[in-house]
Amino acid sequence: EDLLGKLLVRPCTGRLLCGVAMLKRVAVGVGKALRDTGQAVERMGMRAQDNWIFSEPFCRHRAVMNVFDQRPLLAPSAFVAPNASVIGNVEVKCQSSIWYGAVVRGDQSNIFIGGCSSIGDRTVVQSSTVNPTGFSARTYIGDWVTIGQGCVLRACTVDNFSKVGDGCIIQEGALVESNAMLEAGSVLPSGARVPSGEVYAGNPAVFVRKLSKEEIAEFEVSADAVVSLAAKHADEFLDYSDAYQLREQMQKESK
Repeated sequence: EDLLGKLLVRPCTGRLLCGVAMLKRVAVGVGKALRDTGQAVERMGMRAQDNWIFSEPFCRHRAVMNVFDQRPLLAPSAFVAPNASVIGNVEVKCQSSIWYGAVVRGDQSNIFIGGCSSIGDRTVVQSSTVNPTGFSARTYIGDWVTIGQGCVLRACTVDNFSKVGDGCIIQEGALVESNAMLEAGSVLPSGARVPSGEVYAGNPAVFVRKLSKEEIAEFEVSADAVVSLAAKHADEFLDYSDAYQLREQMQKESK
């Protein structure tokens, strides 16, 4: 009887969770439709008043964006550059930074970025639905990790106190262990590994040399330097949008 009860409860629970997820998506869709309807009504009214200010170009870029019910979770001290994009199921911990032009897109699986880590300019971080290597499809970046400029990371793991040089590509299921380094322009294939305390380089990346204790200690120092730099950049931007001020100015000029 207990076994029969468990078998009956499991399908019910699964259907309930699916129903809740569907309701969330319906609510998101209805909310978007209402917002679009409101904007359309406002434009009709402005046309009737012969006020065409709405046709002026505005940048609709959003640095942080939901995908249905998947919302980015950012620590208050994290820095996201105004023209960067953090999308979907992404978690960014304290004092980490997403730099100019970078894209962190967690629309398929979770992306985790630990504390005091940095994602360089124009770098793309993605997850995947299924990892062909059999490892987790999410992307994990640990603490005090420096990712250089123009890199591509997909469904991979970069452990604590590691450094990835500019222009690197890290493919699905690849692993950069803690206190390891991938040289600039390297390609780490699916399922490959950079062991702790070693430097890899090339396409495909191969062992180059061992890291010294001084070089390993420098990883944390360089990560902290990026944290300080990100704080300076964050001070230059308001916590809220000032687009309304530009709109008011344009309205005055159009009269």
